[in-house]
Amino acid sequence: MNIYCSQLGMIVEFYYCISMHEGLPCLSTPRCWANRMDIEGYLKGLMGEEGFFNYFASLPKTRLERIVELVNNLVEKD
Repeated sequence: MNIYCSQLGMIVEFYYCISMHEGLPCLSTPRCWANRMDIEGYLKGLMGEEGFFNYFASLPKTRLERIVELVNNLVEKD
């Protein structure tokens, strides 16, 4: 299965989404795949329910938040 990745700006395979962070899923995976499959059930099966909730407790930063953070880091260096 493939899907458009808004973070990378290209089509990626499902396997990439669930293993991109040193074998852990992308934090956007539940949101991206929710309309295509029972992604929460699938990930809970892989990670365990507690592991799922602990890992996905923090929401991923939006593209704008990442850009602002990058600009702030560059300004702080000067």
